[in-house]
Amino acid sequence: MTQLSDTAIADVVAAMGGTLSEDIWTHEDDACDCTFQRVGLWKNPYLGETLHVRWCCIWAELYRLFPQFVRVTPAYLSGEDEWQPGVREWDGESDMPRAIWYRQLRRQTGRTLPEIREAYGSMEPPKGRTRPAVEPDEDVVDPLEAAFAMIEHLAERIVALEARE
Repeated sequence: MTQLSDTAIADVVAAMGGTLSEDIWTHEDDACDCTFQRVGLWKNPYLGETLHVRWCCIWAELYRLFPQFVRVTPAYLSGEDEWQPGVREWDGESDMPRAIWYRQLRRQTGRTLPEIREAYGSMEPPKGRTRPAVEPDEDVVDPLEAAFAMIEHLAERIVALEARE
């Protein structure tokens, strides 16, 4: 087995345009116009190679080839079988990702993504909401507290048994 020489590596880098890509694709990076952005990333340092795949773009091409197998429904499934029409307002704990916000605005306004990016690029997406603290149910037993109570009870029984001897 032979290793690639520094010259061969330099030739590969040159063939790629002179530099290694600094554009690392990520999920919801807004680098394409696909509605559901999906990116695959596999890296292997032992092979010295990384595979990046924009699955969403590949799927979009397949959808065009086989439209009879594609259905887009203007509603989302709530649970397993209940359709909810319209767009749900952001209620996540973290800030809304810009790419999702742009696609939500596209759906709400009917404008294209390039128009949305230009019109809303300087604005901030909806902020996350802190969820209220959940009050503990009085009837719920804390497992750790129950374990310590059992250990304490067993210790008392051991002391009592040893005292009988």
